[in-house]
Amino acid sequence: RMVKHLSSVAEIAMNPFYQKIIGMGEKVVPLLLRELEKQPDHLFWALKAITGADPISSSQQGKLNEMAQAWLKWAAENGYEW
Repeated sequence: RMVKHLSSVAEIAMNPFYQKIIGMGEKVVPLLLRELEKQPDHLFWALKAITGADPISSSQQGKLNEMAQAWLKWAAENGYEW
């Protein structure tokens, strides 16, 4: 089952393909950021799991565009290039 067809964030995060992405570690962060920049999606769990960061404020929760922007801003401020 592909991740795009899953509706629950918990289902997505526990999907074996998603877990493999997390397992790849720090080296996939630029790729995740590029994808997030193109189209905000539920990559936040993976970014948080890999980096240990959580730049999303409570007021941004559930707003994909704002959540993506928070991550991209955090990444730029922390020296990530994508």
